[in-house]
Amino acid sequence: MLIIIAFSVSFISMVALSLFSMERFTTFTSYSDLVDNTNLVISQLYKMELHIRDVDRGERGYMITRDTMYLRFLNNAVDSIQTSISELGKITAENPKQQNNISLLKSSAALRIAAARENIAYVDTAKTTTLSKYYYDSRQLMLECSHTLKKIHDEENVLLAERFKGERFYEQLTTSTLEYLLFVFCVITLVLFFIMIREFKGRIRYQEELQAKIIDLKRSHSELQEIAYAASHDLQEPLRKIQVFSDMLLYQKTEGTDAESKVILGRVNNSAGRMQVLISDLMALTNLANTDEPKTSIDLNRMLQYIIVDFESKIAEKEASVQIQELPEIRGYDNQLKILFNALLDNSLKFTRKGVHPVISICCDLMSGHELSTVNPNLLHKKFYRITCSDNGIGFDNQFINKIFRIFQRLHTQESAYEGKGIGLAICQRIMANHEGYIIAHGETGLGAQFKLFFPVEE
Repeated sequence: MLIIIAFSVSFISMVALSLFSMERFTTFTSYSDLVDNTNLVISQLYKMELHIRDVDRGERGYMITRDTMYLRFLNNAVDSIQTSISELGKITAENPKQQNNISLLKSSAALRIAAARENIAYVDTAKTTTLSKYYYDSRQLMLECSHTLKKIHDEENVLLAERFKGERFYEQLTTSTLEYLLFVFCVITLVLFFIMIREFKGRIRYQEELQAKIIDLKRSHSELQEIAYAASHDLQEPLRKIQVFSDMLLYQKTEGTDAESKVILGRVNNSAGRMQVLISDLMALTNLANTDEPKTSIDLNRMLQYIIVDFESKIAEKEASVQIQELPEIRGYDNQLKILFNALLDNSLKFTRKGVHPVISICCDLMSGHELSTVNPNLLHKKFYRITCSDNGIGFDNQFINKIFRIFQRLHTQESAYEGKGIGLAICQRIMANHEGYIIAHGETGLGAQFKLFFPVEE
């Protein structure tokens, strides 16, 4: 849990710092683009100034030499002026003030070009060397163009200074942010590393303690099995002697034995018999802990046919109906599965209602482990054969579900009409555990009981 919290905090911190760094870098990039844009405008202004001077040189050269080469020079300068003004309009589109200045420049340049053309036309037709008013007008318009260009240039220089200052500021801020980010990343990495080392050492220590407890548990389990086995075997001999001696007193020496003594001896004999059955059941449960035998492929349909034959007399006595649908073939322990289904059928035939013919149903379906999600969430996506054994007997209250699978736990008293020692369902649960399966019970008082067996599907 600590590692998850630490990683979550580090991840959130790194994301926040990264977003902050990206925002700073984006601002720095935008300022850098603005600086590049301003430099491009200034470069275009220099070109515009050269083109306007070229118009002036072409005009004067033609006035002096009457050489048409200057006219071509002038026309090229005019084309270049129009291109430069168009480019200036595009690259200053987001600056309304400069757009207004460029409009003034465009107007002044147009008047300057018009004056130059009129002056050249005058030179071509005039018979005198006196300068025309168009020449003086073009001089004045040249000054106006230069003034407008200077105004635009000054504006761009101011913008360039501001933008360059912002670029330098955010460049330094971005650099320092990246340095802090690297520092924080190193600190978080080191903290996480030490947390993981500490957690890893704790887990190793816990694993060693767990391993030691598992060894102790195995040893205790082995000792308990030996004790249970020895106790069950050692107890059987005294019980047999008790039964033999009580029988001798009860049946062989009838003279001198009053009726009350016979009743007491009968109770002793019955108690010894119940004790012997309990010991036998306990031995059966103890033996189930050992699953050294290999699993085999078992046809449940065939197995249940043989079990039904064993119960024929009891089924006939109860006038019961046993309905078995198609069952799967699974891998398991043959003897244990016989005990399992034998115990379930025995319960259904034992706990019946008076005046109601027992109906026992056994069916199977293939399903995922969603019904076992409360038992183990990891089983949600596994496949199971679900074998459902249901009856219409006396049922039970669901509040006792956990109790019915405990050893020697009965829902009925010893004096009730129903036989049993309270170990049958504990054996069933042990058998399902040996098959890596699960058993779930559901009952309704006076309506019946249902037991669901979940056998994992082997891939």
